Amino acid sequence: MRRLASSLARHLRRIRGDERGVVAVETLIIAPLLMLGLLFSYEAYSMFRQQSLREKATYTVADILSRETAVVTDLYLDNIKRVFDLMSGTDDAQLRISAVRYRKDSHDDIDEFDLRWSKVRGEGAMTALTDGEVRKAHGVFPVMDDGEEIILVESSGRFTPPVSTGYFTGHPLETQMFVIPRFAPQLCFTDTCVPGTG
Repeated sequence: MRRLASSLARHLRRIRGDERGVVAVETLIIAPLLMLGLLFSYEAYSMFRQQSLREKATYTVADILSRETAVVTDLYLDNIKRVFDLMSGTDDAQLRISAVRYRKDSHDDIDEFDLRWSKVRGEGAMTALTDGEVRKAHGVFPVMDDGEEIILVESSGRFTPPVSTGYFTGHPLETQMFVIPRFAPQLCFTDTCVPGTG
């Protein structure tokens, strides 16, 4: 028994001092963590890049609409959505375009927003705005003058990574842009215009 214990101790001392295969073992331990870190970084980069592209596409759509002087139609909005999809590099986002007018009359105690029209393009949970959602939404809209109209362009979607660690998959990507009409007092939609101002 004593001889076995002595032999085992000698064998353990020899293993402890033997450094052969250390690099292979360290690589085996570190490589998966390194690969996971690289994949996580790439997925995070892809998400922030997609958010940036969607913001630029939203700003472009808002700028196009702000310069419009003609009546906007369903076909026009379909084409605007195609431009958005082309710029953002995806077709799974929803796009909501709304025209809102502000009314203020201190004598009649009026201080509210009127929804002129709101349309959504794309599949998903986003729906057109309603009068109730915008009427007292002072915390959402910027400060406006009485009778002024603003165009609100929003997009909503989920991030689908090219390579996934599962951490960012399905992360919501949302954008919002306010812009005032530049060359006309209002942005008219088919059969929706305030008489005498557009």
